[in-house]
Amino acid sequence: MRGALLLECAAALFSLTLAAPALAQGAGQPSAPVPPGAAPPAPVRPAASAPGAPTAASAPTAPVPSAAPSTPATPAAPAPGAGAAVAPAQPGRAIAPVAPAASGAPIAPIAPLAPAGGAAIAPAATGRELVYLVPVGVTGSSGGAALARVGFGVLAGFGEVTDPTAWDVSAVIEAEVAAENGLATLIGFSATGDAAQTPTGTLRLSASFARLDFEGEGSSAYPPLILYVGGAVGRTRFSYLGPGPERRDQSLPPTYAPRELTAVPWSVGAAAVYVGEGGKKLAPTLEGQIKFDSRWTASADTLGWCEPAGDVVHGVDPVNQSTAFVPATRCRQEVLGAPVQSQELTIAAHAGLVDKVANATFRAALGAKVAVALNDEAPADVRLSLRAPVHVTLARAPVGTAYRGLIRLMPALNVIRSSTGGTDVSGTLEIAFLGQRAMFADNYTDL
Repeated sequence: MRGALLLECAAALFSLTLAAPALAQGAGQPSAPVPPGAAPPAPVRPAASAPGAPTAASAPTAPVPSAAPSTPATPAAPAPGAGAAVAPAQPGRAIAPVAPAASGAPIAPIAPLAPAGGAAIAPAATGRELVYLVPVGVTGSSGGAALARVGFGVLAGFGEVTDPTAWDVSAVIEAEVAAENGLATLIGFSATGDAAQTPTGTLRLSASFARLDFEGEGSSAYPPLILYVGGAVGRTRFSYLGPGPERRDQSLPPTYAPRELTAVPWSVGAAAVYVGEGGKKLAPTLEGQIKFDSRWTASADTLGWCEPAGDVVHGVDPVNQSTAFVPATRCRQEVLGAPVQSQELTIAAHAGLVDKVANATFRAALGAKVAVALNDEAPADVRLSLRAPVHVTLARAPVGTAYRGLIRLMPALNVIRSSTGGTDVSGTLEIAFLGQRAMFADNYTDL
């Protein structure tokens, strides 16, 4: 009896020794014993052992029931290291090949996105497409000068839309009507004989070159550098009294006759505007201008005369009770002498601040303008103007357009040294209503 127990214990220890490798590899529960008469199961390949260790025979296991016939077998996963995995095919769809991460294939560029409102302007808004310009303006000065201007032009961009350092180029032609004696003459409310000259009509051609920069930290809605160049040619007519026919009797006073002269003033010039980086909302500006003018100026001398115009009732004659009359005369005054042509060189410089966001509200500057005569016929040797222009946005065009309505207020202190040696000091206030696409004009004359 004791010997049978010893044999059973030895058999149990031997069975555990054979099952230990399978349990170490996560095998399932021990299989049920094979019933008598059943075919022995296929031998199980034992796990790899350490070199030199003896390989034990596998323990008998129960047969695994087969899957249902209607259930397809699941494909086995590929062994590690067999290459990049490929997604299983779907009915009706092709499998797009996926390049391995280490293939080094180039990545397609991503188009820049437009920033949020108030941020730096995006390259997509830099005028890569053709833009039409229609600037307008009416200006009046307390000194009497007035002008009205309307223009038409185009703006085009040079460079790729994603190029952050491209150029915008515009060309504008403007028709201008200016008068030296106020808005009454400009709109035709003054009498014909009240003006020494008709309003000056001018055609002005301007071109601007805007250097774009959307990479700088302080980039704004305005290019950091704008260059202007242009020229103008005008036409005006002067009315004056010139020398009349000579008299045989030289002792008599000279005669005068009405004359007219059609003059063609012209000018050429260039300007530059620099917009610095500044802070979050404000940016410093530096503006400079140089211009050469060939001008015509009416004579300052006048001549007056009177001629009979009839009789005016002057009451009743007390003697005979009849109506009394007195002679009446009509008096006139005209400019005496022909206009003079002069050449001037004008230099202007301003420093200021501008609201740098796209929906800018104001722009202000302080500067000076000096005009120096280049010949003796000029009525003034030097003209100096200290001025402070302020631009304020009054209205904006509907969404999708780039125009705005501005008012420009420019107080100025003027010092004029005439050719006769006198000095005149005066103050003026200029008011202008402008319609343009930005705080900066499209021509070389307005700073």
